[in-house]
Amino acid sequence: MSPEDRIGTPHIPVDPERVVAVVESDYPDQTTENAPEDETSRAIARNLIEFLEHEVKHDRLPKNLLPLQSGIGNIANAVIGGLAKGGANFKNLKVWTEVLQDSFLDLFDSGNLDFATATSIRFSPGGFQRFYDGWENYHAKLLLRSQQVSNSPEIIRRLGVIGMNTPVEVDIYAHANSTCVMGSRMLNGLGGSADFLRSAKYSIMHTPSTRPSKTDPTGVSCIVPMCTHVDQTEHDLDVVVTEIGLADVRGMSPRERAREIIKHCAHPDYRPILQDYFDKAEFECLRKGMGHEPHLLFNTFDMHKNLVENGTMKISGWK
Repeated sequence: MSPEDRIGTPHIPVDPERVVAVVESDYPDQTTENAPEDETSRAIARNLIEFLEHEVKHDRLPKNLLPLQSGIGNIANAVIGGLAKGGANFKNLKVWTEVLQDSFLDLFDSGNLDFATATSIRFSPGGFQRFYDGWENYHAKLLLRSQQVSNSPEIIRRLGVIGMNTPVEVDIYAHANSTCVMGSRMLNGLGGSADFLRSAKYSIMHTPSTRPSKTDPTGVSCIVPMCTHVDQTEHDLDVVVTEIGLADVRGMSPRERAREIIKHCAHPDYRPILQDYFDKAEFECLRKGMGHEPHLLFNTFDMHKNLVENGTMKISGWK
């Protein structure tokens, strides 16, 4: 099975006797410009592409990788853009995803992308114009499907998709929150990230180590002791990547995952705080004979509480 294989027909049979009129419209989709790439998103892309190159070098991935699934946003744009700009020598790529954005046009134009399938296209106004202007070059390489097909766990697993998505936060044990800021405020819907991350061959979460805050120059840490809301569990994630580095946590125990994520993904300003939390939690839990996934339940959300009360996630200690 391959992403270009068609399920069904390219048309819907209609009885002409039942057609009253056909209305043609050139009213454009109302979209906004995409968030631009920045140095953080480009660094995340470099770390991720380096990981994919490493997997190819060790024969765990073919030279043209496996079908790619990518979420939307400036990090996803930077990753796909990196594949288009020669950041890696990957050719004959294929895409199996939910939404295509502007950077996929760059990937098509680079000659590195052979075929893409999605449920919809979401280009910027300029991207739509570019797509329509280049229709003859694009339409034979693109197939839109229903969500029942694109997000089918069986098909995703059979294809061996590489799933890449952006969370709100990831905790030190590799649980991910994709929807709710501070556990309660809905930021966005879940989309298909859970479908892909659970079934993909490679389940990757890419996020900045911190996000901007008006009250702290470092920003809010995206690596936390425990997620305030969990959409994807530790059993679904293989790789966590930030601009700081990448943690490949496949086959690791929870305590091994925590050390790896803190060391390679946390911002330097937050790394000592997170390490101190883990060390104390590990000591207290092992002392009580329950150290599989150590937590200090009375202190777990101290960083979040301090953000609400004092405008920063930097705390003086775990009391």
